[in-house]
Amino acid sequence: MSRGLRRSLAAWIEAGRNGGFLVLLVAGSAALGLAIALPLWFFATSAREAYTVAVLALAGAGVVYLVVRSAIRRGVAARESGRPRRSALAGVLTACMVVVGIAGLYAAAALVARGSWILVGIDLVLWAGLLWLLGRARRAARTRKDHPIPAENKGR
Repeated sequence: MSRGLRRSLAAWIEAGRNGGFLVLLVAGSAALGLAIALPLWFFATSAREAYTVAVLALAGAGVVYLVVRSAIRRGVAARESGRPRRSALAGVLTACMVVVGIAGLYAAAALVARGSWILVGIDLVLWAGLLWLLGRARRAARTRKDHPIPAENKGR
């Protein structure tokens, strides 16, 4: 076998390996998606009330986890002198941002379901503007770290 034919055959084999890997990756992703989605779909269609309770319980557990993690991190940050403390107002504004974000998405989804496209556009613009303003207020409410005082023996 000639050297050129061998190189060409090696290139085709490598392309086949790469293509086979891509096909296996897509098939594996589809199989994993089905393995996760089908039991959830079966649970959601066969026991609606239990599924609703389970999903709400998981969402509540997620919220509790995030609150506890935030409290732990806040306690660690309070002991670190290099990080500024956050004010209570910043926490309240963050909670307001979450509520406004969820309410804005819900309003947009409800308006889309009704087919009120003009109101959806107005809602999204107002919603984004309110979130932007709340974000600026939260950023301003965070306490800043004092600038370090330069040493007196600077030139020596």
